[in-house]
Amino acid sequence: MTGAPAAGDRLVTLATWLASGGWSAAALLAVLAVGLLAALLLPGAVLLLPLALVGNVAGIGLLALEPGPRTVLRSLGLAVVLLAPLLVVGGAGLLGPALLFAWLPGLLAGFALRSARSLPLAVLVLTVLAVAVVLVVDQTGLPAGQPETRQALVDALVKLNPKLPAAELDLALDVMLQLAGGLLAVVLLGAWTGGLCLGRSLQARLRRPGAFAQEFRALRFGRAYSLLVLGAIVVALLQRLAGGGLAVELALVLAVPLLLQGLALVHAETARRGWWQRLPWMMYVLLVLATPQLASLLVLLGLVDNWLDFRNRPLR
Repeated sequence: MTGAPAAGDRLVTLATWLASGGWSAAALLAVLAVGLLAALLLPGAVLLLPLALVGNVAGIGLLALEPGPRTVLRSLGLAVVLLAPLLVVGGAGLLGPALLFAWLPGLLAGFALRSARSLPLAVLVLTVLAVAVVLVVDQTGLPAGQPETRQALVDALVKLNPKLPAAELDLALDVMLQLAGGLLAVVLLGAWTGGLCLGRSLQARLRRPGAFAQEFRALRFGRAYSLLVLGAIVVALLQRLAGGGLAVELALVLAVPLLLQGLALVHAETARRGWWQRLPWMMYVLLVLATPQLASLLVLLGLVDNWLDFRNRPLR
């Protein structure tokens, strides 16, 4: 008697179908694109936007990793053909830019990982794209929005903490708007990196199960990158005191890879030292609940790891 296939088996089937390229891959990419468009248009569905972005980047990343450039470009062309009706009826104004933010990062990071076989390099490619987002937003600005939009943001903050006074709400909102480009880039970078990791994990299931776990546990960005981030943080602190915002936004984005290194170190030490296996996943939950505090700690952990190399220190 056979039951329903396990979730892992379904993922392998999905990855095999996508990696075959052609119309099957194009159909799946089109479905993912429609999901991304729905997250942008449907009321309340915007909360699912990061997940939709992760799915699209994972699909493109897997295609870039497995079949290669010619197959992925052909599949993308076929996907555009399937999406043509949406473009004709007026979806081009929103769907086109959305797919640019989903497909281009997946392609570039996937090709980088395929050619150099370096997960840190692929993450740095995505980080460069996120920095470009910050610079573009800084030059062009984001729409100021209507008073109704600002009130909606205030209402959202009230729901998070009903005891916050109005003055603190306005201050928090002003900070969010001032750092809007950096916060947008951080969210995009997180979704892009999650998509890349998911795509690489699916590809590893096809070729060498467990390979991605080893790659992620070994994730390190080196001392040179740590010095770059430290310099960005120092400049951000100095410029922030002078009322500037761009340096702070850039520092936020550049710190994300070190946050990932901190998470990778937690995964590696848990496996190496035989700690509680659910500890890394508890870290992800805490990262959502206490983002500023735990994110700062993980960034610091990543920084220090580039000098002390905790993963190669002898066990006691």
